[in-house]
Amino acid sequence: MRFHPASGFGFAAGASVLICLPSLPALLWPLICAALALAGGILLKRSIAVAFATAAIIGFAYACTVATYVYQDRLPITLDGTEVQISGRVSSLPIREARSVRFDLQTLPQRPDGIPDRLRLSWYDTSVTVQPGDCVHAIVKLKRPRGLVNPAGFDFERYAMAARIGATGYVTRRLADDKNCSERISIDQVRANIADGIDSTLAPGRIRATVKALAIGDVRELDDTAWDLFRATGTTHLIAISGLHVSLAGALGAAFVWCWYWLFPGMGLKLPRPLAMAIAVLIFATLYSGLAGFTLPTVRTLITLTAMLAGVLSRRDLGWWTRYSLALLVVLLMDPLAPLTPGFWLSFGAVAWLILAFGNRWAAPSRWRVWVLPQLGLSIALLPLGLAFFQQTSLASPLVNLIAVPYVTFAVVPLLLVSLALWPVSFLSAGALHLAAWLLSGFDMLIVFAADLPAARWSLPAPSIGVWIVAMLGCVWLLAPRGWPGRWLGAFGLLPLLLPQTESLPRGSFDLAVLDVGQGQAVVVRTATHALLIDTGPGFQEGGDLGDRVLVPSLVELGVDRLDRLIVSHTDSDHNGGTESVRRRFRIDEIQTSSPDEISLAQRCATAEPWQWDGVDFEILHPPTTMPYLGNESSCVVRIAGAGGSALVPGDIGEIIEGRLVREQAAALDVDFLVAPHHGSAGSSSVAFLDAVTPEWVIYSAGFRNRFDFPRAVVVDRVAALGAAQLTTGDQGAIRARFVDGKSIEIKRERDLAVRWWRER
Repeated sequence: MRFHPASGFGFAAGASVLICLPSLPALLWPLICAALALAGGILLKRSIAVAFATAAIIGFAYACTVATYVYQDRLPITLDGTEVQISGRVSSLPIREARSVRFDLQTLPQRPDGIPDRLRLSWYDTSVTVQPGDCVHAIVKLKRPRGLVNPAGFDFERYAMAARIGATGYVTRRLADDKNCSERISIDQVRANIADGIDSTLAPGRIRATVKALAIGDVRELDDTAWDLFRATGTTHLIAISGLHVSLAGALGAAFVWCWYWLFPGMGLKLPRPLAMAIAVLIFATLYSGLAGFTLPTVRTLITLTAMLAGVLSRRDLGWWTRYSLALLVVLLMDPLAPLTPGFWLSFGAVAWLILAFGNRWAAPSRWRVWVLPQLGLSIALLPLGLAFFQQTSLASPLVNLIAVPYVTFAVVPLLLVSLALWPVSFLSAGALHLAAWLLSGFDMLIVFAADLPAARWSLPAPSIGVWIVAMLGCVWLLAPRGWPGRWLGAFGLLPLLLPQTESLPRGSFDLAVLDVGQGQAVVVRTATHALLIDTGPGFQEGGDLGDRVLVPSLVELGVDRLDRLIVSHTDSDHNGGTESVRRRFRIDEIQTSSPDEISLAQRCATAEPWQWDGVDFEILHPPTTMPYLGNESSCVVRIAGAGGSALVPGDIGEIIEGRLVREQAAALDVDFLVAPHHGSAGSSSVAFLDAVTPEWVIYSAGFRNRFDFPRAVVVDRVAALGAAQLTTGDQGAIRARFVDGKSIEIKRERDLAVRWWRER
């Protein structure tokens, strides 16, 4: 039976619907629809429309079935926060951090009822040695996968669903190794040994980390600064083992076979050279993918290569789009949840453009255009996808990739492949590694230089589904084959994407967003033409912060392109952790903090003349100019008042400072909206303070089930006695409030705004 390309495209369309669903349908209905669609497709006359519709319904039913199974493999709510005894095998490269070791655990089939198949665990004991393939028998404390939910930023819950992680937690006690989980050698063990060898050969730093990423897909040593450089220059696709590198490994296999047949022409009588080259491509690509641990991106590339070579292997003349559709179908049959990952869309989007560029439909008249036009075309074609997933693109990317892609692909990666092939001969392998590292230093200088260009980081809010569809259609029209009428008109489809309409605020009104940053604080205040950020969320001892991961994308999504003022209430890490990340990405006119010595170019925030933006009044109520820095008690207390109401952001002050404010500035404390002091600790939010504030809403910026048990029950009871509504960011996600003249305060909870089936509510 002949495969119709419409079937693959329809199946992909049906499976992709899953990413938009607020909840999974009852399993019976998709299965019934799939059965009816299949029967209808057989009975009705064969056509493109029937093939597409039939495959779409079947794809949707199949994806729903698998999603239901994966969803049910999550930790039951009854076991959330409990300790259980588990046994399993380490199934990832462990990540060693400042205070812990983090790894994935494949549990044994004889696990307790309700324990998921795959866990992500942390072990807060840096003295332990954990290697891939090790058996672990321990008491662990588990919880359901839960991430931060903000206007934009990394969605851990979606990632956990796509990666089949059913629970997270940490080891509380190791048990004696009284159980066996087989002694087979895993691919990750081989990768870990190679990583150790690279560590002993090269000096620590970004170059070594990049070598490991390119050689074996080990990105553990790459920090946030490195990823920021890659994103700013559009070279992220070159890091770790990507589809391009797997394809290159296959090409080297084909070249090896070609040379062999050139030396021994008689081999063609036994096996045709094109068929032998195709087989070599798959063998070499499979071996290289194994070094990456057969991650989803590399498996997708293997399937795509197999589909693209299907014509050679089957000795049939298959069109490019037939092969592409077949690859799409097989990938989604193996992993119907792949559309949850950005890599699925970016990789298949890039391949689709390359088919348009090289699939005998665009005859470039010169060699330079063969190379330049695809790079420029890829930047345009992937622009809607990049903004949808990351709210960021790089205008420098096309120019950087013109140099970086051939340099890394044809100079660095082949040396790394040679080094891996010569691994048993240590001195030859080390020599190839050193040469690859030396070449990579040139790539590193290029991206450091390009990342500082004004066009390197271009951020825009994520488009709505309607704008995204129009932009994709515009890209298809703009990049259509030569001879297509009015191709330039496709540029108009990109205008809504590139010129987003932001909702304007009337004079005297303001928006306030308490972002979900776990156990920390970050508050964004916007007026008609100004923006203020109070605190920047937590930083982490093991490195990194939530500035790049949460604040930057959320600020972009909220329509902020510059900050008129940044106020860091005090310099504890849970309020100051993301400051440098925010400063790298945004122009900030003024920085204030209670401890200016610890933040460069910052001024002291203290009681002084209030200021006004767009009819909204701002005032710092504390600390006074004469007060020395006393940590939490020196927190900048900010009051905002507009025509539609008022708000108070008091940082981490406690009862002593609260009492002083009640005595000296009781009238100024009377507001409608209160961000609870010190995340709702028992030593804050005193009765006298709450009586002076008399809020309608009290918001706790606190992590979900945090170890401090914030907000404390005694504080919750005090607020309840006032009759105020209470919300916690850890439970509700980011909490947004709008203050407009003549209207009651409008409250939006992010977990209610963006309801998805994989997300806890």
